[in-house]
Amino acid sequence: MSLTPLEALGRDKITAALKAGHLNLHLGPFVTSLKSRSDLVADFLMDTYRDCPVSVDADELVDYVLSVGPPNRLRRFIRPQVLPDPGFYFPAIPLPARMAALALEMGMNLSAALQCFRFTMFHAGVVAKDDKAIMIAANSGGGKSTLTAAMMEQGFRLLSDEFAVLRRDGLGLMPYPRPVSLKKASVDIVRAFAGDDAVSPALEGTPKGTVAYRRARASDIAAMAQPAEPKLIVFPKFEAEAEASVEPVEPADALMRLIAGSPNYQVIGEDAFRSTLQMMQGVKSFEITYGNTEDSIRLVESLWAEAAP
Repeated sequence: MSLTPLEALGRDKITAALKAGHLNLHLGPFVTSLKSRSDLVADFLMDTYRDCPVSVDADELVDYVLSVGPPNRLRRFIRPQVLPDPGFYFPAIPLPARMAALALEMGMNLSAALQCFRFTMFHAGVVAKDDKAIMIAANSGGGKSTLTAAMMEQGFRLLSDEFAVLRRDGLGLMPYPRPVSLKKASVDIVRAFAGDDAVSPALEGTPKGTVAYRRARASDIAAMAQPAEPKLIVFPKFEAEAEASVEPVEPADALMRLIAGSPNYQVIGEDAFRSTLQMMQGVKSFEITYGNTEDSIRLVESLWAEAAP
């Protein structure tokens, strides 16, 4: 099997492989086979997954199969719409065809969240330095993705924005370096400190508001087979104009917060319990409250200096 950076395939081969349903993305421990006739999906992949290794082998064994297309034949031509189809039923509202990139990313999330049982998954961003990791876990609006993107600018490599992928032995988090999902104000915030070339064009008027993606860097993808040991868990909470503050989180409380955000912990059961307990050994957990990105970076760097000297 031959792997090549997606960008090197060229537009014609990417389009043909997508239409045939065997453009296979290799990211971390997962291989996802993509199918779509949407030119916007091809454009988005070329722009945002440009450094991702891919194959076009129709016989390759893959983890997930994902299609992005109209919900029915009519919606291909009249008021065109798209839906992600991860190969199982999931209630979803069709999106306008111009939001095909969002449908693709939603489908990638669904595929991993609801079909992965080799690893325990937690809803968290993960960044690492010297193979020691920070997990960034927050509810919607807490600033998880903005902080994940900000720490990339502070010398950390991106493991994941959406999922912390825990090995069954609990001894490391596996990288899954997909683009960092940015919404609303965070799009302009990240574009300002990361630069225009680091962020995809914005999609306006989506159900999530304005959406864009901070690309994973070539260096993040090159290290995607290299796990990292978690040393710090941060639960960020953004409050406009709030003074920066830090509160320790007890290990049991941190554990329960992570489990509440896991899509597969209950399904995996005992192995998930054991691996998560192993992961928590020696990890420090904190809730941080902040009113701007600069404060959040300062707080996390201070906590990191103590957790992973």
